[in-house]
Amino acid sequence: MCEIPSYITHYYDAGSNILKDVCSQPDEVAEEFLSNLKKSGKRTWLHPGYLEERRRVEAWLYDEFVKKGKKPYLKNPLYFVLGENDGFFQKNGFFSDVNPVKLQLPLSLFSSDMISFTYPDSMPSLAIATDTTGRADPYRKPIHGQVFTSEEIIEVVQEYGMPGHKWKTEGYWRYDRFIEAQVWIIDLSGSL
Repeated sequence: MCEIPSYITHYYDAGSNILKDVCSQPDEVAEEFLSNLKKSGKRTWLHPGYLEERRRVEAWLYDEFVKKGKKPYLKNPLYFVLGENDGFFQKNGFFSDVNPVKLQLPLSLFSSDMISFTYPDSMPSLAIATDTTGRADPYRKPIHGQVFTSEEIIEVVQEYGMPGHKWKTEGYWRYDRFIEAQVWIIDLSGSL
């Protein structure tokens, strides 16, 4: 039996605005923020069309959460990781060239109307599930393209386990690096 972590973690760069979602910003603010990230050498993988793709994924997350009978306060969620994944978010990792600051919150703070989950990160989860080219076939699992409630993610972890480091050695798990938590209740208004 796999134990589910009792907390979620938000990673962010020291000195940056914490708990801000780029998609909730006006286009010009969001594009400037993404451009500055890319120019700084951070997140060089950001591609043209990223903002549009991110907004499409967030609309899907919202719609799926509402279909489950939930009433999210925010239109755009704030992103966390179930448990933590320091190896992925550490200095010179996928997201940053500096060690990030971590905000950890206990899951007990959130009712099931406040939080949802995807296994893995929502962008690859939806992309793998909806791919029609066949490129995603070696990685596709029934959990991809799904938004899970607090109760459902427990069942998913019991069946599939926590992602851990399987992605490093087993091709089938290549994109399943962490379980993303989307928080729909915290509102720290302001721009990036």
